Amino acid sequence: MQENIQDAINLFSQKLKRFKKSGQTERIKTPGENAYLQEQIRERSERLRAGVVQTYRIYKAPFEALGKNSDRAAGIDRDEQALLEAYNLYSQVMEINGEGEEEQDKKPEKTTYISRLELKSPLTEKAGYVSGGQFIYLLMWLYFEQNCQKYMPLFAEKDGNCNLIFVKAANYSFESHDKEIFEIVRQEFYS
Repeated sequence: MQENIQDAINLFSQKLKRFKKSGQTERIKTPGENAYLQEQIRERSERLRAGVVQTYRIYKAPFEALGKNSDRAAGIDRDEQALLEAYNLYSQVMEINGEGEEEQDKKPEKTTYISRLELKSPLTEKAGYVSGGQFIYLLMWLYFEQNCQKYMPLFAEKDGNCNLIFVKAANYSFESHDKEIFEIVRQEFYS
């Protein structure tokens, strides 16, 4: 037993000598739980950024990203055109309407105006957009690539039917995950 204690002391002495020769005054800490969690958060953030960039490249230029003969690219292009058509229709109606309810409220005599406009669109039939989280990419294409920034599209359910509606950009608020995606796209493509 005395030999085991002596061996342990000798081993410790050798480690102590190597430590003194290294010039380090503190022992290097092993990564703790915080470091592990921070690494997991950083990796998740990098995966999200890479996924968002890759997906938005497809929505930004579907035929370029997926090929001229791609059915998926053709479908995305149709969806983008449907959203642009809905936006233009809504904008025209609001222009005819006299710039909305705020202007109507300023007039002494209220005139006839449209108070609510719901649009039917093939986009409301697609689960990937309505509930699948892909609509943010169409929204960003409309916002950044088409410079349609006065109104923001969203889906609203009424009487069991899903409708495409628009709200003024100043009144629009992103869900936190969509806001994160929007900011990644802004930084990666439009900064």
